[in-house]
Amino acid sequence: MIRSILAVSEGGPDAVMSFRLASRVAGVFGGAVDALHLPVGLSGGITGGLAMSGEAMPLVMNLDDERLAERSKESARAFKEVVASIKGATYSEAETATLDTMVAMGRCSDIVVIGRPGTDPENVAPATVEAALYDCARAVMVAPPDAGTGAFGSVVVAWNASFQAARAVEYALPFLLKATKVTLLVVGSTPDDVGASYLVRNLGRQGIDAKVDAIDPGAVSARARGRALLGYAHDKAADLLVMGAYGRGQVLSFLGLGGATAKVISSARVPLLMAH
Repeated sequence: MIRSILAVSEGGPDAVMSFRLASRVAGVFGGAVDALHLPVGLSGGITGGLAMSGEAMPLVMNLDDERLAERSKESARAFKEVVASIKGATYSEAETATLDTMVAMGRCSDIVVIGRPGTDPENVAPATVEAALYDCARAVMVAPPDAGTGAFGSVVVAWNASFQAARAVEYALPFLLKATKVTLLVVGSTPDDVGASYLVRNLGRQGIDAKVDAIDPGAVSARARGRALLGYAHDKAADLLVMGAYGRGQVLSFLGLGGATAKVISSARVPLLMAH
């Protein structure tokens, strides 16, 4: 069950996105939200040197103290407007906060929520995304501009039999158990090739009636698969998209992530739950 939700903000458009989705999750599960503001352009600590690829590094702007203070106020304002009324909610910020702060809090939470990257001109490639995915050892939810409201009734799970996908399914179980519709989506393969029937059987033992669907992205590139997955989730009016996170140690692209992972993270219009 999800009781402790860490919502991360860097004081831009991500603040409201992250806090609204965290509040939605808290409402569904009766949980509490711990909001954390982090300054833009973090470095240092156990995660700082790994947080972004060389391609992403130049996209982070050097903000002056006045602008950093304004962004801090934006996070605090969003917290008061969106999260403060939730029972047990907390707010943390510090000029000295680092990615290590987020990782330490994330590892003690049930789930980590971040705003969708790519919407903040002052923080185009936030280091928090990769640190959350690869260092917090928890499920990470990426909030779209419209976080939605109410229960997560329809859930689409991207299934390819990888260990990342299996871990994502494990982390998503609280959502799957509450969903009224669960679809296992196979992209660019056949359900038999990825053992989808085994997962359907085992989810059934949990009381989850999952259906299998398969689509052909029409191309073999990771980004094409990502586009196909996003299109499917949007067309089916999914409330939540679940998938594994890939990329570290492979060819780096936007955010230092694999092609499909980066495409889905930066473009998803529905809440996205990921695990590595």
